[in-house]
Amino acid sequence: MEMTKFDVWSWRTVRVLLSGALTVALAACGGGGGGAGTPVVGPGSGASSPSTAASAVAADLVVVLNKTTMTNSGTDSITATVTSIDANRAAIGSVPVSFSVNANAVVTPSGTATDAKTGALTATITQGSDSTVRPVNLTVTSGSVSRVVTFNVVQNSSPTNPQANDLNLSLSATSILNAGSNAVVATATAVDASRNALSGIPVQLAVSDSSASIIVPSNQTNASGQVTGTVNIGQDRTNRTITVTATSGTLVRTAAFEVTGTKFSQASPVPAVVNAGGAGTVQYTVADNNGNALAGVSIAVSGSGITAQSGTTDLNGNYTFNYTAPNTPGATLTINALAGGVPSSVSVTIPGGTTTVPTATTPVSTTLNLSANVIAVNTDRTNNQIAVSAFFRDGSNAPISNVRVLFGVTGDNQTGTIGSGTNAVLSDASGSASTNYKSGGVSSPTNGVTILACWKTTDFASTDTVANCTTAGGQLLKTTLTIVSNPVSISIGTDNTIALGASTLTYVKKYVVLVVDSAGNPKAGVQVTPSVDLGGYGKGYWKYNLVTQVWERSPGYGSMGLLTATCPNEDLNRNGVIDSGEDVNGNQQLDPRKSDVSVTLVGSTTTDANGVAVLQLEYPQNVASWVKYKITVTAAGVLSPPAYFPLGQPVSLPSQSLGALLGSGTPSPVENYLYTYDWLPVRASDLGSATVAPAFALSPYGVAADCTSTK
Repeated sequence: MEMTKFDVWSWRTVRVLLSGALTVALAACGGGGGGAGTPVVGPGSGASSPSTAASAVAADLVVVLNKTTMTNSGTDSITATVTSIDANRAAIGSVPVSFSVNANAVVTPSGTATDAKTGALTATITQGSDSTVRPVNLTVTSGSVSRVVTFNVVQNSSPTNPQANDLNLSLSATSILNAGSNAVVATATAVDASRNALSGIPVQLAVSDSSASIIVPSNQTNASGQVTGTVNIGQDRTNRTITVTATSGTLVRTAAFEVTGTKFSQASPVPAVVNAGGAGTVQYTVADNNGNALAGVSIAVSGSGITAQSGTTDLNGNYTFNYTAPNTPGATLTINALAGGVPSSVSVTIPGGTTTVPTATTPVSTTLNLSANVIAVNTDRTNNQIAVSAFFRDGSNAPISNVRVLFGVTGDNQTGTIGSGTNAVLSDASGSASTNYKSGGVSSPTNGVTILACWKTTDFASTDTVANCTTAGGQLLKTTLTIVSNPVSISIGTDNTIALGASTLTYVKKYVVLVVDSAGNPKAGVQVTPSVDLGGYGKGYWKYNLVTQVWERSPGYGSMGLLTATCPNEDLNRNGVIDSGEDVNGNQQLDPRKSDVSVTLVGSTTTDANGVAVLQLEYPQNVASWVKYKITVTAAGVLSPPAYFPLGQPVSLPSQSLGALLGSGTPSPVENYLYTYDWLPVRASDLGSATVAPAFALSPYGVAADCTSTK
């Protein structure tokens, strides 16, 4: 066997050659922190049990902690609030819920089922008898739904860790737009009685909003007496107030900022004039500051003499309100809507007697805009559409209301539809007349579809259409768009180069993603989503070959050195939690660490004009060649399966355990199981020095030929 050739002399040679690198690598393999503990409700009592009286079933659970850290004073606590919600993200009550915690903490629920009206249930978490500083996982379960949140037990103030006399909390902005990429930096500063900044003071930052999140690199003040946290607004892009709380001992400070930018990009009554008792609709579109549709936003619509409605916007941010006009001839019906914290008001004329819509001022400036100039074809399962808006201004650039507009389309083989149909739309107080266009099932040449808007300042006849705009006394506006077919295939590949990361401590390996349609034409603007799975890790060492003058590791990288063991990922379901039987080598953590490798898209998250997107893996140099990886890339709307690198079978979870593989009776079971994964590549230029060992010379997971050992 190869191991017998690794005699005492060669081992000592490697140790001398690697010097301190060996000591550091082996030290990193041992230990791993305190024990995970047993989930408890009270000491020795096990998890809480739901009441048999509750019978509702939740589609999801939302868990919010009132703070992200708890001091180890023995008197501190954290309150967890879980809300059970249905498939429409609405609260649902009387749902049985159980709580459990690890790391010797104690959780005490206030009940066994969520409140029948609010859908909420609280639980109080304390440190228990364990006063060590540690992370704690809270697991909340209802039926098959389970959610895990983590907080930290931190050091309490003491004579060696002084308490601040005052605490200041400031925000980098008092309001941000809801485009999604904006964030607010919260800075808490701890000072003594003389207003001197204090370092080493524990400060906890938290946010009140269930959608927002805060990232806090450290809960201890730095040399400037500060703790900072970055607040992101999360998936909820509606207008609202988010409150940040800073806590240090008995000191509590709050600061708030506004999320703004939600707007009604369309609020169009169709038709604009409805006879008493007649049917009408109002077409609403809710968007963010950049005009991107906001899906799932609650909207409520009401008006005098009509039936109120409420609901949520669809995937395109649209909501259609249907009503019957009240029997009030000669009146003006005002319809009010509220969505995402933003109000809207539109007026509909109910004719009778001398009541008419006033003649509009003749516009000086007219514009026809589309929310996008490219739209995908529709199938029986899709609802792709864009907003169409005509804008009217006078000589002072003031908006003009009551301009009549007929919308139409040509060049789409009559497969698409205009939302307002043959009805005229009136420009509102902002000078905008809006509708939407839904594509059909046929693609078009580039700019092959023309959207038309025929406008005039007085009423159209009932027989007037966009086609006879000039005859009807109107003026025509035009703009074009392209209807594209869905992308059908996605591929991933790479070259033979590898670079250093910005810190020079990591490797960066780039990959190219290509998306095409059925004709092989590149598809631009396709959303690409990458992920990386770590299938296993290796143990062993590299050795310098005096003949070839490079560092080698057998097998695969030359004839010297040795890959002593290939081990499967201990985290079988990839949930980041040490489940029963997963910590095979007993080091109180899961190997390989998920944080060994990160995957990101370089630049845009969508394909460019060539159908290309670039992604990269970044990982510490010392884990190169010791972790098995596989990249999976999906693309929105692509009909083919995802792309994988290396090629082979998709990731299948839960993965096989070491015991199951060794018990299969097949030769080299782990190696064969992971044959569709690759080792993280190394940089060739780091293999040529006879005097400087590469960072990956020794596996960070050990050198012994045994996956159950950390040695």
